[in-house]
Amino acid sequence: MKETKENIWSSEETTRLIMNSALDAIVCIDTDGCIIIWNPQAERTFGFTETEVIGRRLSETIVPEQYRALHETGLKKYLNTRQGTVLNKVFEISALHRNGHEFPIELTIVPMRLKEHDFFCAFIRDISERQEAETRHQQYAEDLKRKNIELEQFAYVASHDLQEPLRTVSGFVELLKRHYKNETDENVIKYINYITDASDRMWRLVQDLLDYSRLGRERILEPVDCNKVVQEVLSDLAIAIQESKAVINIDPLPVISGYSTEMKQLFQNLLSNSLKFRKPGEPPVINISVMLREDTWQFSVTDNGIGIDEKYWERIFVIFQRLHTKNEYEGTGIGLAHCKKITELHNGKIWVDSTPGEGSTFYFTIKKRNTDKWKV
Repeated sequence: MKETKENIWSSEETTRLIMNSALDAIVCIDTDGCIIIWNPQAERTFGFTETEVIGRRLSETIVPEQYRALHETGLKKYLNTRQGTVLNKVFEISALHRNGHEFPIELTIVPMRLKEHDFFCAFIRDISERQEAETRHQQYAEDLKRKNIELEQFAYVASHDLQEPLRTVSGFVELLKRHYKNETDENVIKYINYITDASDRMWRLVQDLLDYSRLGRERILEPVDCNKVVQEVLSDLAIAIQESKAVINIDPLPVISGYSTEMKQLFQNLLSNSLKFRKPGEPPVINISVMLREDTWQFSVTDNGIGIDEKYWERIFVIFQRLHTKNEYEGTGIGLAHCKKITELHNGKIWVDSTPGEGSTFYFTIKKRNTDKWKV
């Protein structure tokens, strides 16, 4: 007699094929707690063969000693009340291997009934590798956090301790300038100016280091109107904007949940860079815009400046990395490192897309929160 499709799919052979092909261990027990089904993946997971465990009590095979009483009590409770706190749920627990060692598993227990007979099937997955990976990741994150704290503390202490000798140097340079103000020897004046310039650069470097080490130390999330922040930055940079004859276009920006001081530093550093690295003889044109991408604000600051070669796109965000000499462009090489740290404080990231001779676009993202809104 020809088998129908219904007969094929409902056959015992089909059930056996599915059981044998399952990637999870499938272990079923009867109401006495004895094992009635043990698929091949269960053999690989626990080390017992099917013939070794069929008919044995589950609690005497793969259940660790500390859970055996709970297992037996839970089984009896369900048979009496039809209620079970761990049934039809995914949870993590430890199981016992044939060689005696315990290992973590992900477990789901489903009560079933077939031809007036109750039984229970457990779907089991060994999660040892996953937990080990999570532990390694957690340890790495903790190590990275500790090293960052140590680095910030070092930067703060080092830069703070450098201020006093710098004050001394600056004080004596001023005395020298007064003492030799009528000096006719050009070399003397030149040497004093060298010392003054070097002292000023060192002072700026120390201040930038202090600012970098302080970023995020006292963080209070608050509504930050990016429109107001940018206007404050434009006011601070008014002289540089006027001198360079810059044109700055700003799209409507959102109110975000963030850190106000840090956001102002972020915009100020990016706008300062666009003004600084402009093409000779050509007024800077800077565009600030934003778009919403799922749960993230993506800002962009675009200019028509000298641009950056692609091989330097990663390097520029590393502290103290400079692409130009101090004679070409002033700076300490910390500004974009500031920007990177600030975006990371906001659960975001920063990157650049640039063409040498045509300009650059700096993108940065800020994680959107429920309190964020548009401010038009």
